[in-house]
Amino acid sequence: MQVVRRLMVHEYSKYSRHLKSLDSESKLLRFGHKVSDEYIDKLCNEVERDPLNHILFCIEDRNLTIIAIGHIATKGEMELAFSVLKEHQGQGLGDKLMKRCIQYCRTHNILRGAMVCLASNDAIKHLCIKNGIRIRSEYGETMAEIELPQPQVSTYVKEQFDVNLEILDYFSKRFIKLDNRLPQ
Repeated sequence: MQVVRRLMVHEYSKYSRHLKSLDSESKLLRFGHKVSDEYIDKLCNEVERDPLNHILFCIEDRNLTIIAIGHIATKGEMELAFSVLKEHQGQGLGDKLMKRCIQYCRTHNILRGAMVCLASNDAIKHLCIKNGIRIRSEYGETMAEIELPQPQVSTYVKEQFDVNLEILDYFSKRFIKLDNRLPQ
């Protein structure tokens, strides 16, 4: 089972490694244009300097490698962005990340925002429609207008359940990895 968990602030440096490990097509779909490693470093340095306005959720494999990340930027209007390593695309990880980011936003009363993506990015457009986010295309760009419903009691209950699951997943993966390193 792939668990989506919030990255802790001390782990934010992993965001840069993840983005740099994306193949060129995935980078283009994530950023909407070609980017250099320096561009990624600049973005990630900003994220690390301002963790209150940048929330990161991830999915990692058994080796603790981040294979997918959802980014919520809250400075000004909320903006969402997602990336999944090429070899893990098409497995529903983007949908899990989007659902988790939306849930977080709802429980923290972040209800309006946007996403900009390439008109050719059918995967993200499909996820937007699937998750109730309106999209419109103009001049080769697709804009997703995010208007989330007010949270309900069940939203808060699900959020707390997911936070507890994240904690369990985080420690269990690390204890298993540590246990595998110990002499038997």
